[in-house]
Amino acid sequence: MKHTRIKAVLFALIAIFSCSSCNAVEPDTGKLPQLGNDTTKSGKVELTYMGQASLCIVTDNGKVIYIDPYSGDDYSKPADLILVTHEHFDHNAIGKVVNRSEGCRIIRSRDAIIKSKHQKFILDYVTVEPVQAGFNRMHDPNSCVGYVLTFCNGKKVYVSGDTSTTDQMRDGTMAEMKIDYAFLCTDGVYNMDNDEAARAAEMIKAVHTIPYHNSTANDGYNFSDKAAEEFAIANKIIVRPGEKIIIE
Repeated sequence: MKHTRIKAVLFALIAIFSCSSCNAVEPDTGKLPQLGNDTTKSGKVELTYMGQASLCIVTDNGKVIYIDPYSGDDYSKPADLILVTHEHFDHNAIGKVVNRSEGCRIIRSRDAIIKSKHQKFILDYVTVEPVQAGFNRMHDPNSCVGYVLTFCNGKKVYVSGDTSTTDQMRDGTMAEMKIDYAFLCTDGVYNMDNDEAARAAEMIKAVHTIPYHNSTANDGYNFSDKAAEEFAIANKIIVRPGEKIIIE
């Protein structure tokens, strides 16, 4: 009888701890998201620039990520993740993303900053790390973020959102992240202009720097070839609306 009671207590404890672990938040281990046992993936990530600050990313295992939906017309791919850097209308048109996979997740700046601390989101197919943004009259750093995405192939993409130079750029935090592709806003309207963005690029030290959100033309794409050409940085890549690059 005594042994039976001991066994009952042990089973109860196991059940309690098992239930707790099911509800636990996945810890930040610093490890890259895993693709499980699938070794057929090439490690290529496709990124399409849609205009303004809007991006569509298809990961190497087929997950679809939209960032700052607004520009462009093709939002037909079912979204697995939608990221919003802040709540200005030209960054948060999530209503355009009608097709969404079951379990589609939306991360807005209010989710990314909780009690003045930037959160980190570890998903199976990407790690999303919010970073500072704003620092000007129209963009409060407490309600604006940029994002650094780390994919399963180890490559990192940074999107600045709307921002002036941030403390994390100045203090070396961004350089320490060893970013591969940095998208920097350069329109100069409550944002960095070309000159400020070039100085920021030198601080960030990304392998490639891509100007975006560089026009106030309000033509649906908000992109200026002239401004992109005049962005004076050695590691520049120009990606025009509708164009695709491979992150590998």
